[in-house]
Amino acid sequence: EGRCNLGAISLHLPMILAKARQENMDFYEVLDYYLEMIRNLHKRTYAFIAEKPASTNPLAFMQGGLLGGTLKADEKIGKLLPPMTMSFGITALNELQELYNGKSLVEDGEFALEVMQYINDYVNRIKKEDNILWAVYGTPAESLCGLQVEQFRKKYGIVKGVSDREYVSNSFHCGVWEDITPIQKQDLEDRFWNMFNGGKIQYCRYPVSYNHEAQKTLVRRGMQKGFYEGCNLAL
Repeated sequence: EGRCNLGAISLHLPMILAKARQENMDFYEVLDYYLEMIRNLHKRTYAFIAEKPASTNPLAFMQGGLLGGTLKADEKIGKLLPPMTMSFGITALNELQELYNGKSLVEDGEFALEVMQYINDYVNRIKKEDNILWAVYGTPAESLCGLQVEQFRKKYGIVKGVSDREYVSNSFHCGVWEDITPIQKQDLEDRFWNMFNGGKIQYCRYPVSYNHEAQKTLVRRGMQKGFYEGCNLAL
């Protein structure tokens, strides 16, 4: 289908909620400001990439590495971009819920769901307006998860459940510190799955690496739910 991701820019949702509260503004009004900021940054990037010649990446654009990638060296690649996604990244959904009412995604999650539905509705609307395949991406924030805590602390200090750890949660995942079973984790994260179609993974951590049959059973369970299922092993 020619689909791949042209890039993701991640929202800092707890910061947006904290800013709205500090400035006595409506949360969704502040969120709209940052959604539009990301939209405009992506549109500029999209236009820039579209003007690049196929010779920028011969394997992808001249030798068939990507769908339709059999262009001449000096042909612009813009005609190949329509099936490629540009994404609004999401991290710290758990910390957003914590800041909202002091409850984690394990304990609640309704506000997080409301916010994700709002973002998805926005993305679906601007797809038609911009003719760009906008998407929502569950950011695997290996380094960003630490940077976002630093950013939050600098402006709003240490808030329990939000910035009192050295990292925030990736994507829509429950906190790795939660005392829940893999089945509970799959079920809790299932409600967010179809809201992150620009890229996502559901994973479980297994502290019993010797129990291969249990791992197989849980991977099959995840696959039956339609997950891209990962295993983290504690050896």
